[in-house]
Amino acid sequence: MDRWQDMYRRKLTTPEEAVKGIVDGDKVFCSGASSTPVALLDALCKRALADEIRGVQMGSFIILAPIFDVLKPELQRNLLIDNYYASPLDRSALAQGLMTHTPYHFHQVTRLATEDVGYRKLIVQAGPMDKNGYLNLGLFANYLDVVDRLDEIYVEVNEKQPVVHGPNWLHVSQVSHIVENHHPVFALPPEPVSEVDRAIAQNIIGLIEDGSTVQLGIGGTTNAIGELLLEKKHLGCHTEMMGDAYMKLFESGALDNTRKNFHRYQMLCYFGLGSQELYDWMDDNPMIYLSPISYNNDPRIVGRNDNLISINTTLEIDITGQCASESFGPIQYTATGGQVDFTRGAWLSRGGKAFIVTPSTVQDKESGEGVSKIVPRLRPGAVVTLTRTDVMYVATEYGCVQLKGRSLRERARALISVAHPDFRGELRDYAKEVRYFILPEHDPLGGE
Repeated sequence: MDRWQDMYRRKLTTPEEAVKGIVDGDKVFCSGASSTPVALLDALCKRALADEIRGVQMGSFIILAPIFDVLKPELQRNLLIDNYYASPLDRSALAQGLMTHTPYHFHQVTRLATEDVGYRKLIVQAGPMDKNGYLNLGLFANYLDVVDRLDEIYVEVNEKQPVVHGPNWLHVSQVSHIVENHHPVFALPPEPVSEVDRAIAQNIIGLIEDGSTVQLGIGGTTNAIGELLLEKKHLGCHTEMMGDAYMKLFESGALDNTRKNFHRYQMLCYFGLGSQELYDWMDDNPMIYLSPISYNNDPRIVGRNDNLISINTTLEIDITGQCASESFGPIQYTATGGQVDFTRGAWLSRGGKAFIVTPSTVQDKESGEGVSKIVPRLRPGAVVTLTRTDVMYVATEYGCVQLKGRSLRERARALISVAHPDFRGELRDYAKEVRYFILPEHDPLGGE
């Protein structure tokens, strides 16, 4: 035990001294969300501001740290941030070109970044070292699958990080530099649920059977679905993000993982983000299995769960089923994330179902008017995140329709039926224009 404590003390330093090991041209991974290494990032950004580093590229997502001083055009030559998944905090920077974005299927991100892009250093946050010299990475398990390819690992120890079970550990002997920075872990209160959210949830809940293994995302609609799932029995969990909805389902008895055929009795995830109550529940909870994204999100792994239910959202969907879930036209807004991974996992699952859930309209920020999210064609330059051949079910507050195995004509009719009534005529007219509808009986609005 003394051996590991001595090693820890030898590697312990200040953030300013630690980041001196990051030099011109380095490509650096950084953990994000509630495991963002705030002190190390602050020190690294100060080096960029002082023009002490050039050509450093840092890959991360949902960066909850003071990086905004470096988001200036001229400082990209010093420190360029490759944002894998934008949050509301940094979307404007991405839209202005002050960050870059590399498209990935999430389950491939670490392997491709090391093998094809050349990332060789890692900055992470972890909890305190245990008696055997291990540091638990808390709420964010990425990068551990590529540790053997890295040259240096920088660890920021935060005693507030929960211990989360799974292959989520680094040994002090693997670490190059250690700093300590104890602060409350960033918490995210659950998003309020609207009446539209509840209507969408009501339209899919009957298609989710007792004993299903469920993947949920984040947001009001997800929370509404979580509320209705409280009425189910023997649910399981295999998800990308562990959020408050799972805690509530478990504590109610609706989720017990007893019917899972893969990792039975365990809840699989890749990171946790939610309330402090959620973090306290995840701490030292043996039922939670937090693993690198290359395992957790691999569609072949996801698909080993029978009756896998995947629930995701989109920004825009055309009447053939193409989903633009990450950009407004050419402007990157989020990223591919786990949407493709879990949707394709549902296709591989025996009895699996994949849902795209979305309000039928969204309010335009400039005009204040409602804009349809089901459109004749996607905006010019829009990124197709989920192809129409991937989509199974689409749900709005007006209903839920299945597109799997449906023709273009049938898809158009189905999607028009769940669009907002104010926009159904426009969608019908477009379907006629492109010859999806050619006979009177094809018209879902009855010729109105």
